[in-house]
Amino acid sequence: YDNLSQQRVRALVTDLCGGDDIFDCDGQLCLQNLRLFIEREIYNLDSSSFRSSEGEDRLEVEMLGPVRRSQIFEEIGKDKCDAAVALQMAEAMSWKSADIILQILLKGSTDFNEWGAMLLSKEVRMLQNIYCGLVLESSSGPDGTKAAITAGASSTISTASILTQFERVNQAVSILQLEKPSDWLAFAYRVGHGDDTNLTPEEIRSVMGLRVDFSDEAIKNAMK
Repeated sequence: YDNLSQQRVRALVTDLCGGDDIFDCDGQLCLQNLRLFIEREIYNLDSSSFRSSEGEDRLEVEMLGPVRRSQIFEEIGKDKCDAAVALQMAEAMSWKSADIILQILLKGSTDFNEWGAMLLSKEVRMLQNIYCGLVLESSSGPDGTKAAITAGASSTISTASILTQFERVNQAVSILQLEKPSDWLAFAYRVGHGDDTNLTPEEIRSVMGLRVDFSDEAIKNAMK
């Protein structure tokens, strides 16, 4: 039953938010908008441009607004599905959002410097917050109080699974925020071994290559 429910939820998210053709069309669905937003964003910035770009009002309007106005968010806001289904929807939207961002990064056509890495970090964090918020809102009790949120108990709703969907993107963001490629040697020991939640060595190399101030030689030495 759980697998069937998850399949139906993913199909619904595809229909209402954007499907496998998300990189082939410029529609108005919320995840299609996210793809266009990330593709058009400038991540090779000076400090002045960073301060302008990282403003929460701009990110709310241009990046999060279409997600908040999506039919899925509206349906959950009207209490038309229970907390468990809302969690599955948030997981599916989180997975698609993270996959979109990672695909754009791995195309290798986006230049980054340290300011741009900070901007992307904030954007990813805001996306995580909006999906976690959707789950928390759906778990409100009749008196408006929130249900207990924990990572372990089966009787409560957990947002941990939302964050799991972003692990590979968060790893890419951490790489982009390195001061120099060799710093990866100190960071890498904290990375696990699960294929589903970790970048491959080739992907790590590709992400490092997005930093305009990282030389090919420095990247090569860091990946030995």
